[in-house]
Amino acid sequence: MRQYIMFRTTIVRSLAAMIAAVFLTGMTSSTLKNIDSQYFNANSIQEFVDLEKQILKLTKSSPNEPELIWRLARNYFRIAKRTSDKKKKMRLFERCLETANRGILIEETSAENIYHMGLCLGNISVQKGIFSSLSNRDILKSSMEKVIKINPNIEYAGPHRFLGVYYNALPFFLGGDSDKAIFHLETAVTLAPHHADNLFYLGKIYFDNGYYAKAKGTLGKFLELARTVKNDPDMPDQIKEGNDLINRLNSYQNNE
Repeated sequence: MRQYIMFRTTIVRSLAAMIAAVFLTGMTSSTLKNIDSQYFNANSIQEFVDLEKQILKLTKSSPNEPELIWRLARNYFRIAKRTSDKKKKMRLFERCLETANRGILIEETSAENIYHMGLCLGNISVQKGIFSSLSNRDILKSSMEKVIKINPNIEYAGPHRFLGVYYNALPFFLGGDSDKAIFHLETAVTLAPHHADNLFYLGKIYFDNGYYAKAKGTLGKFLELARTVKNDPDMPDQIKEGNDLINRLNSYQNNE
């Protein structure tokens, strides 16, 4: 009788846990979709700050939820990109890095946390200068390669886009490689053809390497797509640069 009672108690507890898990999964899915919707529609620092408060409130009851943690890191990154004060910008990138690293400690295969760790470390390195960038180049490369193995599609082929820019920015004697840069950015465009950043960076690298016909076509697609982007603070400068490059290409053709 005692064994029967214990067995029955175990079954009841297991069923209760399963029901709770199903309920929480549904609630979490709905909550995460709401966070993502607000994130993609946000167009000011204040809107991102308001979203940060919501995510922090949720993490109080679910402090070890990687899906919440990487969204918080992503939010810090986006605020940093919109912040002009250099000290505040650096603190936000550092907060992004700390948050993503915490997510990796909880789930080491969380592609989104690894990606945002690399993204924010890269931006911290840029803020600190060339020597910091060089000292972190190996971890930046390995982290993005790890993300590609887990999920290359996150953030619109973000890890491929990152490595494309990475290989193009490094000097040749420190690992820079235009072929690898083009490969990663072409892959990014294949995976996410309607993401403006992918087209912009690929068009630039085509231009830098003398592939002028490809550059003109790619930058033309970028400029068409860029008109629809409303919440990216970098877009006006990218549009200006894209137009300048096309004007230079047109000038080359006219002088032939």
